[in-house]
Amino acid sequence: MSNISSKKIDHTYKDQYRWNRVYGKELLDVMAVNPTSFNLDNLWLSESQKDLLSIINAQIENSSERLKILDFGSGRGEFSIFMAKLGAQVVGIDIGSDLIKLARKIALQNKADCTFVQGNINDLPFDNEEFDIVVGCTILHHLPILGVKSSLSEAYRVLKPGGTAYFTEPIENNPFLDYLQNLVPVGNPADSNYRPSILQKSAWKKYLDEADDRALSNKELEQAKGYFKSVKFRYYGMFIRLQRLWKNHYFTLLLKAIDRYTTHPLSPINKLSQSVLVTYYKGEEN
Repeated sequence: MSNISSKKIDHTYKDQYRWNRVYGKELLDVMAVNPTSFNLDNLWLSESQKDLLSIINAQIENSSERLKILDFGSGRGEFSIFMAKLGAQVVGIDIGSDLIKLARKIALQNKADCTFVQGNINDLPFDNEEFDIVVGCTILHHLPILGVKSSLSEAYRVLKPGGTAYFTEPIENNPFLDYLQNLVPVGNPADSNYRPSILQKSAWKKYLDEADDRALSNKELEQAKGYFKSVKFRYYGMFIRLQRLWKNHYFTLLLKAIDRYTTHPLSPINKLSQSVLVTYYKGEEN
């Protein structure tokens, strides 16, 4: 989850190598010793990812032909594998060479037929109108503003007429809620994904300077649609942010119950949610 709305946004790319090192190179060594630890039967998925899989599964079941799907920033390949097991022809692309190696091994471990290619989502090595669907799970918020626009432009280019692109992303449309959740530190200071409290001024400044992700907003995601015919948002997580204040099972259940109403499509405040499933339509909405 990105919480960096107070960071000055520029148009340059941050070094993404840590993702390849931490989630690729280091885990290749782990897999060599214990490959069964990468079995995906019990992999945790976010609510937006579960919904996205359901949407894709419905499209696969309703299609007379095998759908071809491109997975942006496929990482270790888990989501690609899930889609392949639903019956799709899946191609994952990631910039990290070790992540590609790991994804291929995990696919073999899980008996999934996937293809993984090393490359940049801003300059895809694929032909025009090659895919039925493009997906991306928490990838766009690692890109600068121009990177989001160019990657969506590439998604549009490689989609067939009437194709659809889906992205699950963290969003922050309200600076006050952003500030509130940044009051509480996340993780352990020794971990690479540690986030200090915004009240720790020197640590917070260092965190922002080194961060390779940022907060997105509805406005940016809407403006970046380019030639896509339309865009639609589905929201997740609002009051669940407060679970950091009190680690209690029943408190968490209460927050989730409240969120079912506050993130509903008809809710007047759903844009204050912390994540979104955004759909870009190349043709008419389904």
